[in-house]
Amino acid sequence: MSKKAISKNSVTKIMRVLHRDIGFLMIGLTIVYCVSGIVLVYRDTDVFIIDKHYSENIGKNRRPHELGSALKLRRLHVLKVSNDSIYFNYGSYCRSSGEANYTIKTYPDIVWTINSFHKIKSRYMSHWLAVVYGVLLLFLAISSLWMYKPSSKKFKRGLVLTAIGLVIAAIPLFIE
Repeated sequence: MSKKAISKNSVTKIMRVLHRDIGFLMIGLTIVYCVSGIVLVYRDTDVFIIDKHYSENIGKNRRPHELGSALKLRRLHVLKVSNDSIYFNYGSYCRSSGEANYTIKTYPDIVWTINSFHKIKSRYMSHWLAVVYGVLLLFLAISSLWMYKPSSKKFKRGLVLTAIGLVIAAIPLFIE
């Protein structure tokens, strides 16, 4: 499309300028969301997971059924109880000293932070970042239709590619 064909304040000109500027703005956010999405795809595996060792004093003479809540560990299962120690699936607890030593599999801190972008809940103020990001991505998708005249081959090709993208996005709905 020639520059003469686009008037100074036409919708096409405005959309192209906004599309370009918002597109550049979105590059950094998109990189973070892409990394987060890739990590979350593998959350059911041990990829990106590290072992983190903890040693903390939770008080003396705890009972076996109290360990999970005292250590804030879900899925804690007591395996063995001896005179002075309680052994559980993550480690052990010494009744006389109150010391618990355990190891959990977790993401490194930076990965937890990045993944929080995908897991933001509406009760947090930071959820607006995710909403704005989604709206801007939607704008970029729709504004791309103004890059070419509707009668051009490139526009028609863009519509075909858009339809293919929608079909690809729908495939998982029918596979699982």
